[in-house]
Amino acid sequence: MTSLSKTQMIRLGLLAGGVGLLAGVAAAVMLWSMQRASALVWSVGDSSWYILAVAMAGGVLIGVTRHFGATDSVDEQIAALRDPIHIHRRKALLVGLAAVIAVAFGGAVGPEAGLLAVVAELTAAIAIFLRRSHADARIIGEAGAAGALSGFYGSPLGGAAYADDKPEAPRALLLLAGLCGLLGFLLAGRLLLAGGFHRIALPDYAQPGDGSDLLLAVVPALLGAAVGVAFLFALPAMKGLVQRFVPQAFWQPVVGGVAFGLLAALLPILRFSGHHEIGTMLEWAAAAGMATLLLLGLLKVLAAVLCLSTGWLGGAIFPLIFSGAAAGASVLAVAPGIHPSVAIAAGMSGAATAGLGRPIAAVLIMLFVVDSSLFGPICVGALCGYAGSLIAPKPEAH
Repeated sequence: MTSLSKTQMIRLGLLAGGVGLLAGVAAAVMLWSMQRASALVWSVGDSSWYILAVAMAGGVLIGVTRHFGATDSVDEQIAALRDPIHIHRRKALLVGLAAVIAVAFGGAVGPEAGLLAVVAELTAAIAIFLRRSHADARIIGEAGAAGALSGFYGSPLGGAAYADDKPEAPRALLLLAGLCGLLGFLLAGRLLLAGGFHRIALPDYAQPGDGSDLLLAVVPALLGAAVGVAFLFALPAMKGLVQRFVPQAFWQPVVGGVAFGLLAALLPILRFSGHHEIGTMLEWAAAAGMATLLLLGLLKVLAAVLCLSTGWLGGAIFPLIFSGAAAGASVLAVAPGIHPSVAIAAGMSGAATAGLGRPIAAVLIMLFVVDSSLFGPICVGALCGYAGSLIAPKPEAH
């Protein structure tokens, strides 16, 4: 972008900050609606037959939205936000509805798609109402994405970096939008969201100060990176199979719902994004063997792949964080001398970085997900994950 005068920067800063604040509030409201819908769906029970029935019903409902045009991934929505004036309103609403259904009906996906769909509507309305130029409209769209993702991840730096690696807006404006987005999300979340959403509670950890934790983090980081790389190879392969054997847009999420439902009925912990299920996983991880935990991590990858490849819209970061946590924790079965938090944080960072292909964004997000005392193991995981992503198909942000 060309250099801007001080007056222009102030004007754009006010615009980006205001849009980011509104996007953060909108993200919190959308997340609340997803949580309410999910609570309603699962209030009946969680028996195996009900899990399968819910997944099948979710697939049918998502199929209806796809029949009418809801086909965007998270990557495509971020790209669309660069030109918010031309966002198709009806399609954005359908994408948002499909994302709510995917989350509410237990899909192994994060809620990012729904949040961005709402922000797309918001930024388009702002750009049109203010009658901004095309360049300003792009900045509005990028600020909206940065604000929503920064609020959701609890990381202004991470959200801004993830929202767009080649932005039209100066990065300072995206950071400002991210900070305002986090503020808006926290203010609205305090009123709407029950309990903390971002933090993952791990056993208390004190850094040894001698660098030994970095060496001990290598193996769990490699295992976490491995499940992330498995995701990168499995997703395009599964998409190819789905396109070949189920070319109709309506039937893809239906078939995905059946396949995912059967898997989740056998192992209910595979439902949802995985963020809130890590605690449950850690409770029985102490008695599980290495192979069992590695299998759990791979099965979570499979669950996410089944959903994402068949049109269950959402993000992959939190499913990968769960997979990485299981892979990292598996080391504890054969090397109990490693601190559990070191192994788990390194595994989570390795898987998330491999899935994103953006080590800086992954580290910044992870620092707000777990305690900052685990910065070293997180960086080790990010290095391993990024190395793994270089040998795998290009990551997508779903």
